[in-house]
Amino acid sequence: MAMIQCRWAASSLVAISMFLAVGFAWGADSPTLEELAAAIEKVRTGPDGERIVAGHVSRKLAMSVEVLRTQRARTGLDWGDLLIANLLCKPPGPTFDHVVAEFKGGAGWADIARHHNVNLDQLRSEVQLSQQAMELRSEDKGPPRTSETQSSPPTTAPTTVVPTGKATGSRY
Repeated sequence: MAMIQCRWAASSLVAISMFLAVGFAWGADSPTLEELAAAIEKVRTGPDGERIVAGHVSRKLAMSVEVLRTQRARTGLDWGDLLIANLLCKPPGPTFDHVVAEFKGGAGWADIARHHNVNLDQLRSEVQLSQQAMELRSEDKGPPRTSETQSSPPTTAPTTVVPTGKATGSRY
């Protein structure tokens, strides 16, 4: 009898623990767009981060890195904020400058998205996938090889020594 009660108590504890864990995970808030933008900026400050972040954002938006760097210099936005601003400008949406003005005027990204009837969950998901790809460097192919490493031919076989028949007195 005591053994049955002990098993029942252990089973109950396991079930309650699982219920609470699922409840806490379910209730956990998704990161805000501002938090995701800050996480992207953190990746940028890491090793080789500028290349990784600029490359990903360029591919994601189908825009050249030069255009994005110009936007960045002109607006002062970090890469994560720049990604979000450009995603909000998809046609028939507002212009890039209009979105940046709203953001710099104090509106949050979620408010701007709602104001322009952008699906906030979809936008957050898209930015989060980008942030994770940059963080994991899943698209990183590394920098191109320099011409110095490309010009030296690979060695295909060991060098062989052919005796000439002349002895010089010293082996070495």
